Amino acid sequence: IHRQIVLSATYRQSAGRDPRKLEIDRENQFLWRQPRRRLEAEVIRDSLLTVSGRLDRTPFGPGTLDPNLPRRSVYLTIKRSQLVPMLQVFDCPDALSGIGERSSTTVAPQALLLLNSRLVRDAAEALAQRVSPAGDITSISDRVQRAYELTLNRPATPTEVASGEKFLTEQLEAKRPEPIVWQDFCHVLLCLNEFVYVE
Repeated sequence: IHRQIVLSATYRQSAGRDPRKLEIDRENQFLWRQPRRRLEAEVIRDSLLTVSGRLDRTPFGPGTLDPNLPRRSVYLTIKRSQLVPMLQVFDCPDALSGIGERSSTTVAPQALLLLNSRLVRDAAEALAQRVSPAGDITSISDRVQRAYELTLNRPATPTEVASGEKFLTEQLEAKRPEPIVWQDFCHVLLCLNEFVYVE
């Protein structure tokens, strides 16, 4: 039944809005589009580790209480007295009781965590290293394009490339160290709604 559901045309729709259909069915009762939804807490953490190139994909083995280890979130041991703050902010269920459905909120602490978390900053630093000049990727526009592809799994639009080039050029002309400038740029990409929401 799961295969049938996930392979159905309804399940595989995008969250794009069609003004004509929106007039007819504003509440989406006829399922003409996918509702926009935020990724689960564990998936956000795993995505950060994947984009940074640091995710440990080793299957099985013991769990861990250390949220700084680069293993998938499924291997984090949940202990009520040592909950992982990042997972809590993004609505990870608490370990006190079972739940039938996970809640999904959108609150200011989530944006603040993405801006200030050491995990996110480390991921931005590693991503900046992944888009450093190598092979045929040497120009700023090529590197911006590569950063978008690694982070959002799509090419950057011409407007995004132009904005990225403008930001990076201005920061470099202000004599800021190049690695820090690229970390800041990559950090901005990791804070985009598109990184944590499924369209």
